[in-house]
Amino acid sequence: MTTTTLITAEEFGQMTFDAPVELVRGEVVEMNRPGGIHGVVCFNVSQLLGAWKGDSDDHLIVINDAGVITRRDPDSVRGPDVFVVARARLAGGKLPAGHFEVAPDLVVEVMSPSDRWSDVIAKIAEFLQAGVQEAWIVDPEQKRIHVYTGDAEPHVFDASAEVSSRALPGLQFHVNDLFRGV
Repeated sequence: MTTTTLITAEEFGQMTFDAPVELVRGEVVEMNRPGGIHGVVCFNVSQLLGAWKGDSDDHLIVINDAGVITRRDPDSVRGPDVFVVARARLAGGKLPAGHFEVAPDLVVEVMSPSDRWSDVIAKIAEFLQAGVQEAWIVDPEQKRIHVYTGDAEPHVFDASAEVSSRALPGLQFHVNDLFRGV
């Protein structure tokens, strides 16, 4: 019988890795690099959110898989592709030097060819359990967005649909805007 030594979010934050990783229930899990389409769609999402935010400093748009602590004992640190958090919800209104300990208002996961739907949906469920108000799975292959909230069945919108956000009042967009250049 072998035992695995689980690590904390704080220990994970002190480690360095050669590949993208997340901490899942105390264990380091390696992830695949996503590719070009993924990068362009993440950029489009961040631009769309940036246009919604404008010059306001009330919300932060965070990219690049910045770590969010989604659970403790055992700890998980997940990296959404893009997320939005209200500055007022951060301790002293300041960005953390390490992982975010507050649940974002919105998280966005962009599907990559190597992603398995069951894994991405489990990650979305973890975000919602941690207190995220709204989560999107953006599917470049099908040109769809799946919108999840903690209190309703997911909604699926195709490229021709217009979507508004419950978590980010005033955000309204056409799904096809997420796939410009793809």
